[in-house]
Amino acid sequence: MEYNESNFVYLKTTSIERYYDELVKAEYICEYCPKITKMIVRKVVEGILKNIGEKYSIESDVAVWELLNNIKLSSSFFLPDEIHDSIELVLVNGYEHACYHNKNKKISKHPIEILETIHDILCWYLKNIEPEKKLSIEDLSFRAPSTIEYQEKELNKINEEILLKDKQINNLRQKIIGLGDKWDNIREINETIIVIKEEKAELESIQLLLGQKFEEQKNKVVEVEKDYNIYIKKFEQLEESCIEIQELIFNTESRLVKAEIQTQELKALVKELEEQDENVKKIEQSLEDELKTVRHIYENLIKLSIKYQDCLETIEFSYDKKLNKILEGKISNLTMKISFEDRIFNENIMSYTKNIGDAKRKVRNFKELLNEKLNRELKYKLFYSGFLKLQSRELRIIYTISNNMSSLISKPKDLILKSGEDRFLEAINKNFNELKNISDYEIKLILYYKLIKLSKVSLGNIHNRKEVIHVLDSIVDKAYEILMNKKDFKGRLNKLDAINAYYLEKIILHLKNTGGNLQINDEITDKIYDNIIQAKQRPENMEKGKIHYDKFNLDTMSEEIFKSSIKAHVFDFLSIMVDLGTINHYREIASIIFEIEKLIIQKPTLKIHGEDILREDFSNEHYIIFSFLSSGATLLNHKQQEELLPLLVSAIVSVKVSSEDYEEDLEIYNALVDLWKHKQQIYNDIFIQKEDKENELEVLIKEKKQLENNCKDLLKSHDAACENYDDYKEEFKQIVMNSEKRILLQSYMEYEKMRIKKEVAENHLNEAKNKLGVFKRMLSPEVWMDQASKLINEANMMELEKSLIEEAKEKVYFKKDYEVFAKRKKKIQEVKELVDKEKEKIKNKDIEIDNLKIKLDEFQRQLNNMKNAYLDIEEGYF
Repeated sequence: MEYNESNFVYLKTTSIERYYDELVKAEYICEYCPKITKMIVRKVVEGILKNIGEKYSIESDVAVWELLNNIKLSSSFFLPDEIHDSIELVLVNGYEHACYHNKNKKISKHPIEILETIHDILCWYLKNIEPEKKLSIEDLSFRAPSTIEYQEKELNKINEEILLKDKQINNLRQKIIGLGDKWDNIREINETIIVIKEEKAELESIQLLLGQKFEEQKNKVVEVEKDYNIYIKKFEQLEESCIEIQELIFNTESRLVKAEIQTQELKALVKELEEQDENVKKIEQSLEDELKTVRHIYENLIKLSIKYQDCLETIEFSYDKKLNKILEGKISNLTMKISFEDRIFNENIMSYTKNIGDAKRKVRNFKELLNEKLNRELKYKLFYSGFLKLQSRELRIIYTISNNMSSLISKPKDLILKSGEDRFLEAINKNFNELKNISDYEIKLILYYKLIKLSKVSLGNIHNRKEVIHVLDSIVDKAYEILMNKKDFKGRLNKLDAINAYYLEKIILHLKNTGGNLQINDEITDKIYDNIIQAKQRPENMEKGKIHYDKFNLDTMSEEIFKSSIKAHVFDFLSIMVDLGTINHYREIASIIFEIEKLIIQKPTLKIHGEDILREDFSNEHYIIFSFLSSGATLLNHKQQEELLPLLVSAIVSVKVSSEDYEEDLEIYNALVDLWKHKQQIYNDIFIQKEDKENELEVLIKEKKQLENNCKDLLKSHDAACENYDDYKEEFKQIVMNSEKRILLQSYMEYEKMRIKKEVAENHLNEAKNKLGVFKRMLSPEVWMDQASKLINEANMMELEKSLIEEAKEKVYFKKDYEVFAKRKKKIQEVKELVDKEKEKIKNKDIEIDNLKIKLDEFQRQLNNMKNAYLDIEEGYF
């Protein structure tokens, strides 16, 4: 058993010996008054910093954090980073409300860890500042201080061991009395008694020292506990002062944060403006300048508060009374400066709050003016409103056409032609089920990006309504451009009229090919007649109407003959009706075509999502589906997918717009932007999670690498421990064979006889070598006998050596030497356990890495899906 006076005993006879008693007290009370232990250690650190400052002519009549910074920046002294961090750790643990903003602020350590930290700091100090103090490795080692309870148990153990030694000595003395004249045995027992007495004396010495330390620690703990309230009261007074200044900073910071949030809100409003305005820019710049001033004042307050609190802490913890007086003067000066800066901050923040409120109102008013301007500049108002007002089944049908095109056009031509409406409706119904829990806004937003992909137009900023309008206008232009390459396409000044008319003609052609000799009733005939007559009278149709009338001689016909001609050439007159019609008359024309379709197809039901859409009245959903089936889109290949765009434009334009309510359009647009922002936030959250996981993965890989290196080092240590164990076998043998105590071993006399026989045989051989020649020696029986005797004796001696070694292991007087075996074997086992633990850690680390990679793959898949659906989702990522 070993007695350890204190971890800081090496401070004696050094220039910092004055801290020894304080640190011993800190050790004694660390488990009973942990807060006071940390306070004592902080006081010591402040004293050490003061010593360094004075020794190296560094400004040291300052507060402790400022002093630490001065030392760190000094050109005359080098402070290692690890020691700097250790000092910070002690300072912030010495006072939990420490003012300094550093990475160690929230690292709370156990008092024993703090004691070990100050131990490391002091060892560094003595090695570098006072190198004349020679410290051995033992001096530098740190052991956890013992508690009173532990020392009491240790004392009881020592008492028991001393009693046991007394009992062993008495038993051996009784044994000697019974041995009579067996002197060899008596000598062996006396040797054992001597060894036991030495061990007992050592235990009694430790008992005395440990008893003194035990009593001293008990008294010290009682003393500190008695004065605990005095320590804590001073501590609480410091805490109150520090909390007061921290609350001031917190309130200031809170108001600044609100101002920053208002600034971001203003920037968001400005970013959403469709056009930039010089006045708005000037307002932004003016507010930014105001906010910079506010930030600067806040930063000044932070610096002053840090100095203020630093002075308060240093006064509390410093041993230097002269320094405390200097710092008290600084505190008065700092208090006035803080009060002044706080007043200036309040004035500026109030002014800023008022000005930014005014700025927001101006930006909103400007935005309203821009909205009115944009509404006047819309090229294709019907397409814009139609897209925004898409909802319910119409939206889902159009989405299905755009989304399922790949699967539809991948079918063999004959299979598609055979299945017709049924196969297409099956796809629609499937999509309806998949989309039933998805909002109209979400589907519409995805459709917006699908239209952009199909048209390959420039991607605008969805936050900017002007750019969104430009994108939608460009989609219509692109759709018109695609149809311009069609031989059967008839261009018009109004591109939407032309696109819509093209697909109405496709429906008519499909019905003509299907219907054959169609007979229509008078009601349908009257509707076609009335439509053509009204259309011809519109000014824009004067020339076109004349062409059609001349072709059929309609001007000379009576109404009765005109209607008869319609019945005879129904599909020709449907085409005339389409040619003379505009997008504004689409529903009237489409409803007539719808009635004719019912006569031809003779299909009682056409269901979408369980509901019949082929009703008596006109169904726009049915029109969209029939347009798709009649358009030839099912015959497109993958390279021709862009030709689907005009059909989608036509379908969107066909949506019934109840009124040109631009306010409603704006509300829908804003809802889409809000949804996009929500999606972007989800994307950003996933992106951040992915980055965090990537950082975690990087750390895990480094940790695994470190574990592998540790494992390699441990394996080397294990091999070295095994080698040391094997080496000690020979060393122990030499100890035993060279020890005077070997004569006490039972096999020694026999071993000695064998050794003498071996020497005699060797002497005979040497004599024969000198007297006889080589040939005669080879033939001499005596030489052969001596040679054989030598070999036999050597073999017997080796066996007896083994016996001596085994006997020595059991003897008390070789106990200390033999314990080295146990220690080295224990070392091997300990290292092996560490190796096994490291291998297990590596295995677990591999599992963590694999699981993390799976999560990363999932995050990347989610990001890719979102980027594919929302093309500009990465825009504005912070």
